[in-house]
Amino acid sequence: MDHKLTAAEIRNLGFEWPKFSQIEEHLVIEDGKFDLLRTLDRLQSSQAYYKKQLDEAFAFKMRTGADYSDFTDRFDDDARIHRELDQAITYLQEIVAAAYES
Repeated sequence: MDHKLTAAEIRNLGFEWPKFSQIEEHLVIEDGKFDLLRTLDRLQSSQAYYKKQLDEAFAFKMRTGADYSDFTDRFDDDARIHRELDQAITYLQEIVAAAYES
């Protein structure tokens, strides 16, 4: 299986494409095909960044006793994006697995 597929090939596997906005934002296209593995790498890298941000916010709270309301807007956005990335990663992993099985 090639890890580069067209939208039609992905749909033929039974998946909605791209389904999540995070996939669109991180999509790697090469030779007119979507490079699923490089896209997955980009999603995971971005997720690691947001995980680090959340961990730092939690450490700050624990270190200072600050209330999350001191940085709630940023914390909420980071948590939301982290969740969205998690959904997109899981979905893309399912596509990759299905492509390797076919």
